[in-house]
Amino acid sequence: MKQPSKWLRMLVTRCTAPDAPWWHAFPVHKTVENRRVVFRWEPPPAEPERVYTSPLLEARRYASILKSDPVVKTQADLARGMGVFQVRTTQVMKLLRLAPELQERPLSLLYQKAVRIFSEHRLRPLTQIEDPKRQVREFQKMLAKVPR
Repeated sequence: MKQPSKWLRMLVTRCTAPDAPWWHAFPVHKTVENRRVVFRWEPPPAEPERVYTSPLLEARRYASILKSDPVVKTQADLARGMGVFQVRTTQVMKLLRLAPELQERPLSLLYQKAVRIFSEHRLRPLTQIEDPKRQVREFQKMLAKVPR
């Protein structure tokens, strides 16, 4: 077996963590670039915390792009510009069929767990109901089933 280099032996002997890999005790982080493992001496890049946004915000953004951008005339143009499938834009835009009070309720929430309760998956069946009063009733039933 090949002996480790003098430099590596010096690093390993100064490592304070007995069972951790040697690079955990030093300002080195390991990344993978183009299928190669790379060690860098600078600190690792910070990963931002993922924030869940309401699908209604996305729907309103799509609608505003359709209204204001002269190049984007159809949902197919919008999908191409956003880099998503046309079906996806249609699904999101259908959320605008909800009654106005149902659209405002999820948008007024700030707490992340509460925002996730009103996911697109849960709101999509309500869009197929034409009557706004019936939408509100079904929404109230949905709220009753949500765990607190």
